[in-house]
Amino acid sequence: MREQGLATLAAAILAGPRRRSLSKGQRTLLRSIIEVHRAHAAALAPDAAAGRAPEIAALSLRESLTRLARREAAAASAYRKSALSASGLDALLWGSMSVAGAAFAGAVTDGQPPSVAPVTERRPAALLSDVEAAQALVSQLHAIVYGYQLAIGQLPVLSRQHGRAVRELLSTRVQRERLIAFLSRRSADVPAAEPAYVPSTRPRDAASSAKLIWEMHIAVLPFCGQWLAAAGDARRAQALTMLASTADRARSWGGPLQAWPGYASR
Repeated sequence: MREQGLATLAAAILAGPRRRSLSKGQRTLLRSIIEVHRAHAAALAPDAAAGRAPEIAALSLRESLTRLARREAAAASAYRKSALSASGLDALLWGSMSVAGAAFAGAVTDGQPPSVAPVTERRPAALLSDVEAAQALVSQLHAIVYGYQLAIGQLPVLSRQHGRAVRELLSTRVQRERLIAFLSRRSADVPAAEPAYVPSTRPRDAASSAKLIWEMHIAVLPFCGQWLAAAGDARRAQALTMLASTADRARSWGGPLQAWPGYASR
């Protein structure tokens, strides 16, 4: 099984002859990768046996990590195809694993990789109608727009972070307007924005602004997952891309990688 193979390869690198060259962050990441892929394997086939340890003694540490990164990327690509050809909660399962694999592919060759959130049991997603899922997501995007505005006000105007946050705010508004247009075509109620929202972190400087942004994106991931599970064939690729981009933004602002992006944890 692909997931067991990824866990076994990560374990082999962690226990291999060049393990002393791994940074502390890399060792932590590899342990998390093992745990995450074992959780994925258990969700797909609870009784699956662990794979045979790969022979990597002849490889340099960089070559070993590159091999793992390529296999993570290949798994992510395969799971994306599975998600796009599935529907409902199956689409969410494959999509979630695709997004996680893509994140690991980008992290394993980083000398200072991002952290990984604790692997918790995924909460079964409520299967909503496409209208209900879009309405819930619009409500969350209203809050994200508000949060971005708070964060931007605390970022130096000429900083790279400020320009990036402004671009992401615009992108979030575009995503919201597309969902609102979808609801309007279905003659469904469009949730109104609240006058104000209570931020999870009060932005006071660049660091706390970045923290607020990644917290918002992690919080909205389960709503992106519901949208993916509810989306019809014409919108499934768009929904999966939104899940992936939301997870990527959370990571790029400093948030931890998620074992099950798109699911609520418990």
